[in-house]
Amino acid sequence: MSPETHRRLTQIALVWGGKLGPMAFRRVVGHFGSAEAALAAAGDDLALPSLRLDPEQIEAMLGRARDLDHVRQVLQRLDKQNIKVLCDGEPDYPQLLGEMSDAPPVLCVAGRLLPRDEPAVAIVGTRTPTREGLAMAEALAWACAEQGVTVVSGLALGCDTAAHQGALRGGGRTVAVLGSGIVAISPRQNVPLAREVADNGAVLSEAAPGAHPSAPRLLARNRLQVALARAVLVVQAGPSGGAMQTATRGRKADRLVCTVRWPKEMDKSEGNAALLEEGAWELEGPQDIPNLIEEVYVHQERARRARAVAEVEQSQLFGEDDGSV
Repeated sequence: MSPETHRRLTQIALVWGGKLGPMAFRRVVGHFGSAEAALAAAGDDLALPSLRLDPEQIEAMLGRARDLDHVRQVLQRLDKQNIKVLCDGEPDYPQLLGEMSDAPPVLCVAGRLLPRDEPAVAIVGTRTPTREGLAMAEALAWACAEQGVTVVSGLALGCDTAAHQGALRGGGRTVAVLGSGIVAISPRQNVPLAREVADNGAVLSEAAPGAHPSAPRLLARNRLQVALARAVLVVQAGPSGGAMQTATRGRKADRLVCTVRWPKEMDKSEGNAALLEEGAWELEGPQDIPNLIEEVYVHQERARRARAVAEVEQSQLFGEDDGSV
């Protein structure tokens, strides 16, 4: 086994077998110097308060996480299903995710992400939309597809499903970000849709392949939707829930947040009204998508320039000593 293969296997084992999220992974690797050293560490060393590992994680790191043969077998099974496993820093790892401070150390991908998937629009909303909300989600995604813009969503029931379907029916690309493992698609009735998405975009998961959906994983999934998109479009949402949490993350990440204006009496639209009060970009329907996309490109260029300025400023930090001190 080459050193690079061993390094890769230990990173995957540490994340999947050790049950470590992105921040815990970085704490542990930062402390021990490498994934290999972390997996070889003794229990007392793993129990250091600064690592903030719970007993279940420590037990996993001392046990199953050290079984690299098991990891190799899982990777072989995934490869037969045309599912790639990427570690951060590798050439095919998505650039937008790599820019995150909490980027997934390991990512499973069915399908392909392409350069044309940026910029994308994340279309999200309640799992229990009204009939009008369901139709709106599909129409908005279809309009994005007609503009050549990729639609990102979460493969959940309701607005997510309609968004993926709208993008596909519009002849466009779409990306599904899972709150479960990539071979534990949830809901199960969306497995055929997931296959279609993978054929016309990508299905992504940062969880271990067989991990079941959970509240923490679903919340973590939202940040990836935001990272992959330049705009977050909330179709229909109550006062709280995943869609609203995604919009909040979008605002904090300097994404363009937009939402549909519904009649005041419309059910499942309290979140939309709240977002509009907070200054979200307003949409009445798919006819507004061309204007939104134009604003997305403006927003993307602004972000690109800001990033370029920041990189120049960073490169000048601690420059050559001019002898003045």
